[in-house]
Amino acid sequence: MSEEQLYDKIYEQKDQLQKLISEYWHAFSGVDTWYFWFNIASVIIPLLILYFVIDRKRLFEICFFGYTIHVLWINIGSSLSSANYFVYPHSLTYIIPTGVNIAAVLLPITFMLLYQYCMNYKKNFYVVAIIGALVFAYGFGSFSLAVDLLKVNKGMNLTYLFFIDVAVSFIAYWFTKLFLWFRNKKAKA
Repeated sequence: MSEEQLYDKIYEQKDQLQKLISEYWHAFSGVDTWYFWFNIASVIIPLLILYFVIDRKRLFEICFFGYTIHVLWINIGSSLSSANYFVYPHSLTYIIPTGVNIAAVLLPITFMLLYQYCMNYKKNFYVVAIIGALVFAYGFGSFSLAVDLLKVNKGMNLTYLFFIDVAVSFIAYWFTKLFLWFRNKKAKA
């Protein structure tokens, strides 16, 4: 098979897959299902909470931390999801990638608020992040598995999700501290 033929076949398969995803979403995840409204709530409620409780004096720092978590989890989640290690069968919409409400909103905001708590009250971030990852992976993860918001395959389990949450939160913390160090170094210069 030539390069062009193979590319055309991939294109056709992706187009067919998108049609199937759209059909599935309309039949089982659309506006008339509780999944849709849960996904909407999991975007709106955390954003409202964040709006009212974020420390506006440290807005850039906290948002940078959350954005780093978002970028890391979106990339890791997309890779694992495309390899079918885990799948979100009921997404917010069929147009955007699955799991966006979790990786772009719920998880980052949860960890942003934990980060803010640790920085404001001088708590050990590593301990709090591990506790947060435990609650998120085993608490929310178990709930998601039980109600079919998440499916895991190929040996993926909640323990792996816990370790990914810990790794992502630690890396985001280190990046944030690095950028704060650069900012403080520049301010002294």
